[in-house]
Amino acid sequence: MPSHRPALAALLRTTFLVVWVLVAVSCKDPKREAALVAREQAVADKESALVKREAALAKDQQAVRDHQTAMDKRLKEVEAKMAKHEEEIAQRHKELDRLESEMKAMKVAYETKVKRGPAPSITAERVIVIDAATDEVLYERNPEKRNAIASTTKIMTAILIIEKGDLDKEVIIEESDTKCAPVKMGLKTGEKYTRRNLLTALMVKSSNDIAQALARDNAGSVAAFVERMNAKAKEMGCADTLFINPNGLPPINDQPEPYSTPRDLVKMAAMADRLPDLRKMVKLKTYTFTKGDGKSTLLENTNRVLRTYEYCDGMKTGYTQAAGYCLVATGERDGKRRIVVVLNGTSSGVWKDAEALLQWALKA
Repeated sequence: MPSHRPALAALLRTTFLVVWVLVAVSCKDPKREAALVAREQAVADKESALVKREAALAKDQQAVRDHQTAMDKRLKEVEAKMAKHEEEIAQRHKELDRLESEMKAMKVAYETKVKRGPAPSITAERVIVIDAATDEVLYERNPEKRNAIASTTKIMTAILIIEKGDLDKEVIIEESDTKCAPVKMGLKTGEKYTRRNLLTALMVKSSNDIAQALARDNAGSVAAFVERMNAKAKEMGCADTLFINPNGLPPINDQPEPYSTPRDLVKMAAMADRLPDLRKMVKLKTYTFTKGDGKSTLLENTNRVLRTYEYCDGMKTGYTQAAGYCLVATGERDGKRRIVVVLNGTSSGVWKDAEALLQWALKA
């Protein structure tokens, strides 16, 4: 409300002027003088009343402001409580959604387990089975146990070859490539092959001289390639793996014993399984390899499960005395993809174990 002080001051000045004039004109008239005094008193009374009214109005205005401040504070407190309450409700909804999702997942897992049934009886010492899409472990036996993995080593060799690319580039065979233990293709110095042809033959027939040729071509030397293998394993989180060559053969001279675990090897297999070029190679039951002299050799895949189980489509076999009979087997059915690793198996049991586990895992 606006202040009355300016208006009051103007009124007082005007009144004073009138009184002064009247006094000056008739100062000797007692009646007029008494009237002027009375009028002056009335003006003073009005001024006092206006001052009191102004003070009351100011007090009322302050009370209104204080009330508004209190209301604003209370409103903020109420809004804060409502916001907190809404947040608590939202958190409860999230928790309910989480619990509902967990219950649904548990129900699906239970129904899947019932549909799949108990895992088959196997003889291999080290085993792991995963869902290729989610990396969920479906079955395991001694998954952290270190030991040799034989020619399943070539899965890492294949990963590095494909990652470098240019698979249709020619590789000229050098004398050092031909010097290795069996099994080998019998490559000869000076022969030319594409990386793709060599890698396909490697994954189908597991020829050790081909592994050396691809390693030397990739990194300049076999030793440098082995460094890349171990670096890649570390990058992938395979902390329980050591490679000493690109083919999985036992150590010579003062080399350390190579090793890996089912858990590490299945990580490598999962990465390899995501490479389309490699998927095409490992599913081949046979492959016609044309040598440098123009003669063709029909290579039969060493993975027997490819021929005994229709849903198997890879991946790699292996054998050494230390590793026993080994197989990484992949398969897909009704949109479900599985990877089976069997290590330290027997000559007949490795195929039975891998096929039984693949069939079991692909039921649901």
